Amino acid sequence: MSATAGRGGGAVAGDPAARILRRRLDGTHHVDDWGLDPDLISLLAPAVGLRWSVETQMTGRLPASGPAVLVHNRAVGISEPVVLARGVREATGRHVRTAGLVDVAPFATLGRALGGVVDRPSELTGVLRAGALVALPLGRDLRPQRAGPLAAEALAPALTTGAAVIPVALVGREVGRRWRLLVGEPVDHPPGKGPLAVAELVDAARARVQTLLDEAGPRWL
Repeated sequence: MSATAGRGGGAVAGDPAARILRRRLDGTHHVDDWGLDPDLISLLAPAVGLRWSVETQMTGRLPASGPAVLVHNRAVGISEPVVLARGVREATGRHVRTAGLVDVAPFATLGRALGGVVDRPSELTGVLRAGALVALPLGRDLRPQRAGPLAAEALAPALTTGAAVIPVALVGREVGRRWRLLVGEPVDHPPGKGPLAVAELVDAARARVQTLLDEAGPRWL
């Protein structure tokens, strides 16, 4: 089954819940090669909408098709990955794969169904080659000198696959309902694909996210 991430949510999102449930009962619902289950995401969408309201700005910078890594800030809590996935899906109809899945049963099965992927380079490379959007959190401290090995390792597949690297700032509070999603211009790929090029890409991506947060003002904390 294809993991391509074109405008893939629309038809399912428009189906009544009864039809979605019927597909699950008769075994005709679709799950892709990495476990993403669009029907399950659609069933949960109303509940997610009650908890989080997302305003996405500069949506034209989100690719309508093709692979991309969405580099974003991440604090303690669960809001940022959900907010990003919801905002992107509402803006483009595309599903987002969130890197950082802990590959331990039974949590991994549900996590994959909701779009989670393991942040191993081999898996990220495969997902990107299939044309997906991958969300990569870079942590609360976004200063370039704090870029750790995980960030570098996880961004390396963007260079090897040629995927766009797009900075995204998520502005809101963990206990709040209203969030803003600010999309930046894609980060230029440095020449080469070695460790130095990956480190340069990490630094540039972190700096772009921090700039978006600074422009949004101090209330994002």
